[in-house]
This record gives sequence, C-alpha cells and structure tokens, in this order.
Amino acid sequence: MTVENLGFATYFNYWELHFFVLILFTIMYSVGLSFLKNGLSKKYRVISSAHPFVSIIVCMHNEEKNISACLDKLIQQDYPQEALEIIVVDDRSTDNTGIILSTYCQKYPLIRQITITETKDGFAPKKFAIDQAIKSTQAEIILLTDADGRPGSLWTKQMTSYFSDNVGMVIGYAPYKTDSGSASFWTRLLSFEYLSQAAVAAATCGIGFPVTCVGTNMAYKKSVYEKLEGFGKYKSLHTGDDDLFLQRVREETDWKIVYATGINSHVYNEPPRTWQKFYQQRIRYASKGFKYPFKVTIILILFYFLNLMLLISPLSLFNCTHCLLPFIAALFLKAATDFNFLNSASSYLEDKRYLTLFPIAFILHIPYVVFFGVLAQGMSFKWGDHTS
Repeated sequence: MTVENLGFATYFNYWELHFFVLILFTIMYSVGLSFLKNGLSKKYRVISSAHPFVSIIVCMHNEEKNISACLDKLIQQDYPQEALEIIVVDDRSTDNTGIILSTYCQKYPLIRQITITETKDGFAPKKFAIDQAIKSTQAEIILLTDADGRPGSLWTKQMTSYFSDNVGMVIGYAPYKTDSGSASFWTRLLSFEYLSQAAVAAATCGIGFPVTCVGTNMAYKKSVYEKLEGFGKYKSLHTGDDDLFLQRVREETDWKIVYATGINSHVYNEPPRTWQKFYQQRIRYASKGFKYPFKVTIILILFYFLNLMLLISPLSLFNCTHCLLPFIAALFLKAATDFNFLNSASSYLEDKRYLTLFPIAFILHIPYVVFFGVLAQGMSFKWGDHTS
C-alpha cells in the first residue's frame, strides 16, 4: 500500500468512526430528550388562593421607550392593592426614565422609586439594583420582570398562587410578543427558538431538576433570597440573576421550584430587533455554560459536539459515498425527536403560533449552536452599557 493510499484509508476510516459516534450520540440524545419530555406531562396545580404581600421589582436603565407601557400593565394587576407594591429601580439612567417614573409615582401610590447613582465594586449593576430593591421591601413574595415585560392583568395572582410552605420559587414563560399577521420571518423564527428554551425550562422543572429560567418572569420568597445571602459568589457576573440564582436555590436549599403553566402567567416581551442585539443576547446566554453544575455542563458539551458532528458531516459525502445513509438517519432521528418534544411543549405552554417553522428552525439551529457555543467562551458581551 502506498503512502497516498494509506492516507486515503485513514481519512476514509475516520469518517466511518465519525458516523458511528454520530449515530451513538444521536440515539443517546433521543433517549434523553424523550425522558425529558416526561416533565411536560406534569401540570402544577394552583395551590393557594391567598393574597400574600407581593413586591413587583423592575430594574430600568435608560428605558424611556419602555417604561410607560410596562407600568401601565403593572398598575392593572388584578390583585388587592393593599397587598401589592411596585418597586422600580432607576439604575443611573441618563434619559427621561427618571422623570417619567416620578410622574407615575405621584399618580399611583403603589409605585415606589429607588434611584441608583453609582455602581458598587464587585457587584454587577443589575444584581445590585435587584438587591437594593429586595432589601427595601417587607414583601413576602418577590416578583420580577423587565422593562420590556408586558404581563396580563392576572399575572401576579397566577404566579403567587403556586407558592406554599415548601415552594420557594416559581418560574414562568416569557414569549416574544409578535403580531402574527405582520411579524417578519426573522421575528417569527426568533419566537419559535425562544419557545425551545422555555420548553427545556418547563420540562426540567417537571422532572424535578430545573436548569434554567428567565428574569422577565420569575418569583421567589424573600426568605429564600436572604437564606442564600443574595446572589452570593455570582454577584459580580453581568448575567445569571435568573438561572444561576435558580441553580443555587436547587442545590443549596430544600425549597421546591415549580413552573407556572397557563396563559395567564405569561409575560410577553420584545424580541431583539437588530442583529447586534440578538448577537449580544445569545452570547450572554451561552457564556454561562461552565457556571452550571458539572453534570449539566457535561450534557451541554455533548449536545454541542452532536451539533458540531452534524454540521461537518456533509464534508464526508465527497469521498465516502456510503456515509449518506447514516447521515440522513441521524438527521431524521434528531428531527423527529425534536419535533415530538417541541410539539408537546407548545401545547404545555399554550403557544402553538409558529410550530410550522420547525423544518427551517431545525436546520438553522445546528450552526447556531456551534457558532455561539464557541464564541461565548472567548468573547465579551455587552449588556446595556456594560461589557463583560
């Protein structure tokens, strides 16, 4: 055998090994996702009809375009006024956020303003703002959303109804708000991709091991926050006021975490309108991969390599003609498993708006995972005016 033939044989055998591992990973992934789907069969029942004292906390930095729409939704909450307060933290805004907020405070006594003029060393700005708001309230339940959050009137009542003696945290769905009739293809695709993230949050919560949530729609008892001494070791990170805090509740306390189902618990928010905002947001999301518990990180790494192998597999078809069948088999198996999972999730979360986009989203998701998975580990991201 010549050197050239030996090199070709080695190359050829590499692709055979590649597809063996790919099929193995795909089967493992399909079994795992099918198991995860079981979490979507658990609907948490409403536990309490009581009305505990609730503090809705919203942190704003230069949100003059969002503040009025957000506060208009919050003051319309169908909840006893004597058991509700809205704390808005004006975090060093240089636009008209503070002026607009002051006007609302004068008109609506349940709105309280906290103004932050400077950051604190070793404390990420948003986490510091949340911390100041929590320390200032006597409320039993902390309910969090963002300036672009648009909850319905029953949101507070729905979220608080899940709390009981052993439930310390409630997380919910924050779908992108779109006008289905005029939404661009890009916006609809983003909305469907966001559904997939919520599906993982709901399913993992259902199997008793919640791994993620969003700060636009979450609540916890003040006593939970105090027991954990706030954000603890993660307080300096410019991300993770939501899911990394959830990790600590799960790992360091005995409190139960539940997922609020039903459309009344949804908080709609705006999708990123530009590529730059989308890019920065996804880099921020992916940057936390190595901050999760070890077993979660390992699963994320395996998921990354599955998508990497699917991405490079077409290269084999130039020299390995019999590789086409295993490639199609792996692709089909993953697609079928993903669709089955997302179809169940869309019913569970009562959001079937863009399920028809699955074929396109499935193909695009493969390079999406590979691209952002790599960049997030070595590049900084911007969050508002902050770079991390």
